[in-house]
Amino acid sequence: MNKSIIILFLFISGLSFSQKEGQNFCKGIENGSYFPLDIKKKKIFWYDTYYFEEQLGTKERNGKTYIEYKQTWKNGSVDLMYLREADSKVLEYEDGLDQETTRYSSQFEEGYSWRKADKMAVYTILSYDGKLKTPYCAYDKLLVIEAKFKTVTYEFYYLKGLGYIGATQNDTLVSYITPEM
Repeated sequence: MNKSIIILFLFISGLSFSQKEGQNFCKGIENGSYFPLDIKKKKIFWYDTYYFEEQLGTKERNGKTYIEYKQTWKNGSVDLMYLREADSKVLEYEDGLDQETTRYSSQFEEGYSWRKADKMAVYTILSYDGKLKTPYCAYDKLLVIEAKFKTVTYEFYYLKGLGYIGATQNDTLVSYITPEM
């Protein structure tokens, strides 16, 4: 599997987990964001491996300030991701392109589609009322984003206050977060 595809959507995973006050791992935060940028660390399983995603601080790119995340895989490889929020959107800086891709906007309605900056993927909002069962929780009221690449399609699931919580491919669970650290 192309590692950049995994990174891109783990980007959608995009955001670190470390419980905040009043937060329940299986319930999130009712009035929270689907893409909270203040989570410090989380562990994410992806197929038969896993990675830790942690917030490192901020980084300047093209005159804009991004929150920098490090994804450290089980095998020791490391990927970096840069996210920022502006005008009700979460944007990701793509180093190789020197451009931004919209990850999500609170103004997007079900059925809305957009392309990644490199045109290699199309995202579509499938639902704001999705459900997903993982080994740890049965989630509901989820944002579901379909990500179509040339050779693979994923559905990514987000919970308010927790952000990314998992992914499916052909209705099979392929990724999920864990409360274990």
